[in-house]
Amino acid sequence: MTIIFLITSRYLRGPGVFGLLSLKSRLSFFVMAVGVSLLVVVLSIFNGFQRQIKESLWSGGSHITIENVYSNGEIRNYEKLISILQNIPQLKERVISIQGNITSNGLLQNSNTFVPIMIRAADFHPGTQVVHNEIPNFPKLSHYNRDEIKDLGTKDYVIIGKEISSLYNYGLGKFVTIAVPSGTFSVGKGVEVSVQNFRVVGTFQTGYYNYDSRFVYLSLAMGQKLFKLPKSVNQIVLRVHSLDDLDFCKEKIKESSEFQEFMKSEASFTVRTLADEQKNFFTALQMEKTIISVIVFLFIILAALGMVASVYSLVRSKQKSIGTLKALGLPSSNILLIFTLNSMIIGIFASLVGGMIGIFLANQLESILNIISDMINLFGAGIYGSNWVTRQLVPKDVYYFEHLPVDIDISFIFMVTTAATILSGIAGYFPARWAARLNPIDTIRNE
Repeated sequence: MTIIFLITSRYLRGPGVFGLLSLKSRLSFFVMAVGVSLLVVVLSIFNGFQRQIKESLWSGGSHITIENVYSNGEIRNYEKLISILQNIPQLKERVISIQGNITSNGLLQNSNTFVPIMIRAADFHPGTQVVHNEIPNFPKLSHYNRDEIKDLGTKDYVIIGKEISSLYNYGLGKFVTIAVPSGTFSVGKGVEVSVQNFRVVGTFQTGYYNYDSRFVYLSLAMGQKLFKLPKSVNQIVLRVHSLDDLDFCKEKIKESSEFQEFMKSEASFTVRTLADEQKNFFTALQMEKTIISVIVFLFIILAALGMVASVYSLVRSKQKSIGTLKALGLPSSNILLIFTLNSMIIGIFASLVGGMIGIFLANQLESILNIISDMINLFGAGIYGSNWVTRQLVPKDVYYFEHLPVDIDISFIFMVTTAATILSGIAGYFPARWAARLNPIDTIRNE
């Protein structure tokens, strides 16, 4: 093996005493390193976006929702149903909380018009729990009135999303008018509408725009009064510890004999999870991530094809040396190993360098983009003067993130570098196989 590594290292060297790779090998090294670094950066950004969006959805609402599919969806004996769910053994270690809620569409008055919103009435405990974000089914508060929020469970107070506050100028202390359907629908009377004024005592922010721009929270007692559902709810909501527990908990609820008996005596219920509600959204994110990954991975394939040309060129230039080595008794298998190792070593170094560059760029990407934005704006202002509109490469009002999310997955980087190394070995194998089959007499005579 010593002679094999010695010859391989010699073939790796470029021209000159301190030459580093030949010109074609350098090109293959560069393309593969760029491909690996791009793949690491792109996937880190996509993983960051997915993680941020999932965390926003995860913190914003219920994870598992149980609803009555008949009539107005009222669940009268909901305390009994909560007790049944709490006694399912498989749920005890996975479920954080089980509560009764009222969630329904409503209208928020904005000047002379009404805008559609979602209203959620939750069972609030003393106000200190709301302030310290100790209520499981409630998002994180961004601003609040410390004195008034303590009475959230007993007075006509509401907490609105941060984007609702910004869009319609509903700050702390202002009154909002909310209209909701109430009671039971009938053909003769239609839908009764309940209208009431509430005082804004706080705003919340989940980081998910569609949630922060639509949802309004009030206490369960006020919600029961507003929707005319005394001592009733229209949802049972569960929060679990992990996204991986959703399907398991859903199946265990459906399989529970007590839950089945309750449905027969009360009504028919549907059980759905957050993943069911956002299935199309998550699928679209995953599809985008897959498509971008495939496109970027083509750079690595291109580098591997370049590696084939590089090793083939090396074999042609070393035919006389190959013939001499075989004439001296070096087996064909060793010739095959020499040129395969040649491409694999290039692939390993390109993967390591590309992976480190990718990690660095992913961590510093926001700063780099901000510097580029500043330079563009500087030159733009210098050329166009006051007519120049400031540009942002990562507009936060579109992506709704305070910082560019990055999630570097070390296991994924290891997988990418391993795949690049294997591709390099495969790319070098075929020219190496041709080299191993060369006839030493013919190659020496031709040279």
